[in-house]
Parts: sequence; structure tokens; C-alpha cells
Amino acid sequence: MRALNEKEAIVLHAKFAANMILLVVLTLFFIFSFFRTSKSEIGEINLKTGDSEKIYMMQLELCDDIDELFNRYRSFDAVENVNSEFLMRSIIDRKMEISKKISQLPEEDVKFHSFMLSKMDGFLRVRDSISTMREEELRLKNDLFKCNQEYLKLINKINY
Repeated sequence: MRALNEKEAIVLHAKFAANMILLVVLTLFFIFSFFRTSKSEIGEINLKTGDSEKIYMMQLELCDDIDELFNRYRSFDAVENVNSEFLMRSIIDRKMEISKKISQLPEEDVKFHSFMLSKMDGFLRVRDSISTMREEELRLKNDLFKCNQEYLKLINKINY
């Protein structure tokens, strides 16, 4: 016994099988494309992350270098008999090294470091002025103490 619509059923089964095969092929193509796209995106993300980490490490290194430079500036006041010419030469050399490092990075990543480095000359002038005024103050104090001692000696002489 054959069904009356056997030919139609076979044609519909064949269409269904063809559509199923087409859908499986399309699904496999989309999955393959998704994984391929994901792989390239992950590669790009890793590349950007690597650049960001490199820039971050350079920024930390620049911060340490600027701290060291400020410590060298402070050594003018901290150490009594400092060789100022040698210290100034080392500060200038260190400042040039930092400038070279800053020029290697993108400008937007080192704005603060560039600003600090540009203001260091003004800082050095202010520090020199403060040091000069401190020395002047110390000299005037010593002169005042000497004058007071001489005055006391003179008063003692007059009174006796």
C-alpha cells in the first residue's frame, strides 16, 4: 500500500533534508567565523594591553626618576660640604635622561611628567633663593650674636 501523496512526502523529506544540511553548514560557518573573529580580537586586545602595560611601567619608572631628581635637589640643603658643581652636573645629566625617556612615550601619557620636568628650573631657582636667604639669615644672626656679646662685654667693662 502506497500513500497517495508519497511523491509529495519524498519531495518534502528531501527539501527538509536539504534545508537541514544547509542550516548545519551555515551554523558551522558562523561558528568558524565567530572563533576566527574572536581570535583576532583577542590578539588585538593582548597587543593593546601589552602597550598599556609598557607605558604604565615607563610612567612608574619616570616617577621614580623624578623622585630621585628631587632627592638630589634636596641634597644641596641636607649635606653641608656638598660639591655643588658636581651635584648640578649630575642633576642636569639626570634631567636630560628623563627628557629622553619622556620623548619616547606618547605626549598624552606623560603630560604630568613633562610638566614636572619643565617646572624644575623654577624650582631650582627658588631653592637657590631660599638657600641664599638662609645663609644670609644665618650670617646676620651670627653678626647679631657677636654684636650682643661685644655690647655685653662693653657694658661689663663700663660697669666695673
